[in-house]
Amino acid sequence: MFLVGILSWWYGRGWLDQLHRTNDSWRTTVEFFSIGQLFATLFSPFRQISASSANDPNPFTALRAAFDQLLSRLIGAVVRMFTIFAGMFVILLQVIYGVLVLGVWWLLPIFPVVGFILLALGWVPTWI
Repeated sequence: MFLVGILSWWYGRGWLDQLHRTNDSWRTTVEFFSIGQLFATLFSPFRQISASSANDPNPFTALRAAFDQLLSRLIGAVVRMFTIFAGMFVILLQVIYGVLVLGVWWLLPIFPVVGFILLALGWVPTWI
């Protein structure tokens, strides 16, 4: 009866808890990198360089302000793209790790049984 209780927890509520932990980990990472928000603000100014006011009649000042804004937007796009790629890479690694953990969770109770069968057959690892 004890073994049945352990296996029913392992393949029932325990696996669902592990699935929820994996899902929470993915959500935390997605929220940390804010990939959707980074895409939405991709070409927004990064750190606004002090561009002159629009009240200045000098055309060179207006040209410099436009160049400052363009440079700020390009730097912002580059920084945000690197952050988006880093976030996607980390999320991909987490997905691979999560799938492996969930797969091993299903197979882990079978390992002792396989070990006893191999022991009964007389199989010994080559490294021993």
